[in-house]
Amino acid sequence: MEKCYLCPRKCGVDRKTSIGYCSQKALRVARVSLHKWEEPIISGKNGSGTIFFSGCNLKCVYCQNYEVSRGKGKDITPKTLVEIFKKIEDAGAHNINLVTPTQFAEDIAEACSIYKPNIPIAYNCGGYESVETLKILKYTIDIFMPDFKYSDNALAKKYSNCENYFDICSKAILEMRKLRPQDIIENGLMKKGLIIRHLVLPNALSNSKGVIKWIADNMQKDTYLSLMGQYVPFGEADKFTEINRKLKPLEYKIAVNYAMNCGLENTFIQTLDSASQDFIPDFDESPIAF
Repeated sequence: MEKCYLCPRKCGVDRKTSIGYCSQKALRVARVSLHKWEEPIISGKNGSGTIFFSGCNLKCVYCQNYEVSRGKGKDITPKTLVEIFKKIEDAGAHNINLVTPTQFAEDIAEACSIYKPNIPIAYNCGGYESVETLKILKYTIDIFMPDFKYSDNALAKKYSNCENYFDICSKAILEMRKLRPQDIIENGLMKKGLIIRHLVLPNALSNSKGVIKWIADNMQKDTYLSLMGQYVPFGEADKFTEINRKLKPLEYKIAVNYAMNCGLENTFIQTLDSASQDFIPDFDESPIAF
């Protein structure tokens, strides 16, 4: 990669010598651990083998992994990533969960060309993805798990410096569905498919309704939607009064009811006690937790 055009930011920088918008040069990992608080068809009984990559092409002001999204982590090589894959398999994880992987898509593809794990690989991203980059991952990724953060580009601009988020994300999700047209569930666990995630923000119900309506209008009604009520003000959220609080139960209930009224059949919902810092990994621990 001479110049980086992996994400829609299209920085065009040489990441051997410079950092892009994502704040990254070389492949970097912040945390590897078994995570038991993903959707039930991802975490199962044993947990999901999460690899938290450093950097992000969104850097939302309220990011729960704030330090990591800004670059905290340890540089590794694709060969080291292969060894991490094997450790995750040995730990009994149901899958390998690549968290904020976009800026390292080529490194991930290289690692998988060296060794393709025997468990599914999930691409857990912010939804701001290039269709061209997704095509690179056609033979690498089994499960796509994009966030669909905004239907309102004004909010996307305000909180994620991304004024074309809806346009880009909606196209990316359609491409993910094209790449993985069927959801394959075996013994209660997803092996291949798509799960769209949406975090309900305080004072932003119209934004959530817009996301849900787009899914209902453009995807099959049995598409998996994870409607998250776990918002906790983090990072720079204290600079924005309207999002500097947890979600009210009524706000989340309205979003859930709207999804049901839109006819979406496979919607995961949360209890609001999930809105706790207890569920956020400790990134000050050893990068590899097992």
